Amino acid sequence: MTSLIAKSLLVVLGSFMIVSGLIVIFSPNINSMFIPFDVDDSAIALASMIRTYAGFFTACGYLTIRFVYSSSKVQIGSILLYIIGTMIIARIFSLFFDGVANYSLVTLSIGTLLFLSLFVVQKNRKNQISYDL
Repeated sequence: MTSLIAKSLLVVLGSFMIVSGLIVIFSPNINSMFIPFDVDDSAIALASMIRTYAGFFTACGYLTIRFVYSSSKVQIGSILLYIIGTMIIARIFSLFFDGVANYSLVTLSIGTLLFLSLFVVQKNRKNQISYDL
């Protein structure tokens, strides 16, 4: 009974994290009920950072729900790929909605390099794992 309540709570909170993160990422106006302060149009770097954090929030919500329904062990590399990938998507939408700033381009480049490096290493490790038990 306690496990069912805990799992239900995780699903509800994970769903809330996904919905709130996606609203912040995909809405043209970054000010919403999920942001505790107002961001004006002149704060491009701040708006970009908030959208990127919303990508992290969305990924954590997804991984929370996946944790509840999955019986397999998820590798750390896969978790990092989900988090960095959603943060990159959020950064791209930030470029579209908030404009281009040097900070945005540099962090998008670094994030993309990190994602590609994680992807290559993760694929290499999966090819080395022996499934013969």
